[in-house]
Amino acid sequence: MLYFVGAGPGDPDLITVKGKKLLEEADTVIYAGSLVNPALLSCCRKGARILDSSRMTLPEIVQAVRDTEPGITVRLQTGDTSLYSAITEQREELDRLGIAYKTVPGVSSFCAAAASLNMEYTVPGRSQSLILTRAAGRTPVPETESIEKLAVHRTAMVLFLSAGMAEEVSRSLTAGGYAPQTPAVIVCRASWPDEKKIVCTVGTLGRAAQENGIRKTALLIVGDFLNGAGEKSRLYDPSFTTGYRTALPSGGKNLHTRGSGAGIHREGFHACAFTDRGYALGEKLGFDSLTRISRSRGTVSLSDWTAGHMGQSSALVFIGAAQIAVRAVAGLLKGKTEDPAVLVIDEDGQFVIPVLSGHAGGANRQAEILSERLRGLGREGIPVITTASDRRHVFAVDTWAVSHGMKIENPEKIKDVTSRLLEGEMVKGGFPPEMELPDQVDTEGVLWESGYAERQQVQVRFRDPEARKPVDFPEGGPLLLIPKAISIGIGCRRYTPEEEIEEAFQNFLKETGIFREAVRDLASIDLKKEEKGLLAFAEKEGLPIVFYTADRLKEAEGKFSDSEFVRKITGTGCVCERAAAVQAEDGQIVSPKRIFGRVTVAAAVRRKL
Repeated sequence: MLYFVGAGPGDPDLITVKGKKLLEEADTVIYAGSLVNPALLSCCRKGARILDSSRMTLPEIVQAVRDTEPGITVRLQTGDTSLYSAITEQREELDRLGIAYKTVPGVSSFCAAAASLNMEYTVPGRSQSLILTRAAGRTPVPETESIEKLAVHRTAMVLFLSAGMAEEVSRSLTAGGYAPQTPAVIVCRASWPDEKKIVCTVGTLGRAAQENGIRKTALLIVGDFLNGAGEKSRLYDPSFTTGYRTALPSGGKNLHTRGSGAGIHREGFHACAFTDRGYALGEKLGFDSLTRISRSRGTVSLSDWTAGHMGQSSALVFIGAAQIAVRAVAGLLKGKTEDPAVLVIDEDGQFVIPVLSGHAGGANRQAEILSERLRGLGREGIPVITTASDRRHVFAVDTWAVSHGMKIENPEKIKDVTSRLLEGEMVKGGFPPEMELPDQVDTEGVLWESGYAERQQVQVRFRDPEARKPVDFPEGGPLLLIPKAISIGIGCRRYTPEEEIEEAFQNFLKETGIFREAVRDLASIDLKKEEKGLLAFAEKEGLPIVFYTADRLKEAEGKFSDSEFVRKITGTGCVCERAAAVQAEDGQIVSPKRIFGRVTVAAAVRRKL
């Protein structure tokens, strides 16, 4: 019997338990001497015949297997047997000779490289596909699988057996669709003691490989996923229902106080029940918390329960009479974009009624999911949706805004937009380019950052044209939606305190008119990654901050306020502008560098939201 065994990428501890056991039992071990770590051979039993296949031909390998029959032969392959292992031709010979074989998988080097980089290839919002391929060399590649043709997808890509052709790979990737500044990493001998990682870009792959003397046993890894965090996965989101966990979606987790930059972070789907029967139903639905409300049993009062959850929860569910729920929340309501979703379920699970925040809070969508869950429990589960826009399938601008993470600045204008749509009219508005919109929206001739105009009903803006004081809307002005589209680049002198950076940030927003709600993240040079004042400021503001190398900043596209003085100190001509542009995915600088004492600040807007 022959066993094809994946040896793993190099670290002898990364062979599977099953593979190690087979090595210990084998009569003959044929290993790929040019790639497999010889330390694995210490697992072989005394007296086992050990052959290095790097010096053997296919007929010799097959003969060694025949000589071992009916004993156990282990064909020890590097990485995992399913990738570039050349075992298909070996299997064909074994089939012809009637020799039985089995395959034991191993850890591939592309997995070891990801572990070494502490990252994943499939980052939500950045990449959900991974291409494993190689450049055409002595072994040809089908024309339809050329690097240039695969590059059109611009997803995560790992190239095997291509390090010696890094310059050609760079040209093919760029020709196919990757921008030259797309991040890249060369990982040489992943998981080995002498592992080497070289951070570069698609445009500098060839130079990086040449300067580091890398021509083989290396992976070329490219893609925007290397930039870091994308969107959060929904798998462990408490609002996401799975086949193993009955959690409920929260449509309004990141609401904001109207007119301010402070966020109200709400989490959790909390329910109360007025009867034992309702409580039993609630237990099956699996809310984040479930409370039995009963005067006779001396439990918490309904008013106290409601007040305690109203400001902190994504959604409140009352299992019982709708009238009781309405009275309970009536005195606690604040506004269309601030109130959580409120739903009612009757104790038999026949109806689910969204009574508050159907759009902005996501109650309508949550009602549909709760209904589906009830039907899975054998209940009738009918969602009672009464909003005209949903029933008539009309564009719900507030639902759309929340789903795109936008702040609704003047929610009282929502009804004007909805009324116009229900009457069958088009809505004129300034929206970002390349954003998918329904047919009922007309953007022709309107720039999304143009000034306020009465003829527009909706406008997406990241700053006020006259600096916010706050926004003073003209009579009949548009519904204003503020997207999280701005990346702020910050440079500072060493040991600059948090308070000084915060003051510079606030002054920058005031002078440029950029809405605080539009700021998505911060960026700087990696020389500042230990700067305590900067880190404390980012944490206080609740904004993620990303640090880039000088080489990465030098590759930013656009015109920047470079200076020779800054270049001598940091290695790049300008920190704040270049960092903002890179973090905004080569976005456009909308507010050039401004100097506030020891702090410099600039802003870039993402080209696509």
